[in-house]
Parts: sequence; structure tokens; C-alpha cells
Amino acid sequence: MPALTAQTARRLAPGGFSWPMHWRIADTVTIYIGSFCGVPGTGGFTSTRGFARPWSNVATTQWVGVATAFNFPANVVDIRSGSLVGATAESPDPEVVTEAGPVVLENYSVTGVSAQADVRLAVYATNDNDLTVTANIAPIVGRIIYYRSSTNCDVLFYGYLASVVI
Repeated sequence: MPALTAQTARRLAPGGFSWPMHWRIADTVTIYIGSFCGVPGTGGFTSTRGFARPWSNVATTQWVGVATAFNFPANVVDIRSGSLVGATAESPDPEVVTEAGPVVLENYSVTGVSAQADVRLAVYATNDNDLTVTANIAPIVGRIIYYRSSTNCDVLFYGYLASVVI
């Protein structure tokens, strides 16, 4: 699947406790509801360190979760499109809300999954919409916890709170 260009509905189930977190969105960066999000670290995207952005396959990106809401839509167009563009000159700053606790993404296509034996495999995000079991340079974001059919399965996302200790 390609990176997101519009909001997308995701089947999310609680994986335990809920801990929504607000993250400032980097200037001119667009985040859609449903985007897998991260905060850049010491390598790559140096101008946006500390700000949320759509997930990218960069080694020092910190997983912060799936975008579920925004702190405030700037205008009616943002409400309809399910997206928000970062503008740190605005007051208050545009923020994305992500689920920082564990959450289960249900019945989602994960590249490389093909059988029940794939349960427990580590999952990596390749962009703000794609998941794979093939290790890449970015950190693990979750694990396969239920196989459904073909490449569809349930993924337990660790959430930001757990990913900082992984």
C-alpha cells in the first residue's frame, strides 16, 4: 500500500490501558487520521526533531502511535479531509493525538505474513500506512498476535510508552 494521501479508518482495539498523547506537528508536515506516526531522533529529518510526522523508515525515529485525532482543526477543510498541517507559528500549535498505550490493529495486511506460524513475529512500519515483518532500519513497532488469512492479521502495537524501553 502506498503512503497515505487521505484519512483512513483503522480497526483499533484496546490492548490494555489507554494513554492518549498530544504531539506538536512539524511545520508544513501533513498528518492524516490513521497515519502511523513518529518523532525523529538524532538521524534524519533534523529540522523536525521533537515534532510528530508521518512514519518514515529512519533508524532513530521514535514510534509514537497511530493518529486518532487532532487538538483542533484549523478550518472546516481540515475537518472534512481528516488531516492537519503543522504550523508552529499558530497559537495553539497544531497537535496530533496518538494512542501511547498498547493497541491492537485488527485485520490488517502485513507484508511477509502468510501462515499461523507467523504469530509472534516482530512488525516494522515502512511508511505511515505499510507494515512488514522484514527487518528494516527503523525500530520494531509491534508483533503479530493473531493470523486471519493470506497476509491479514492482528498487530499489537506497543505504543509510545512501551517503545521507549524496547
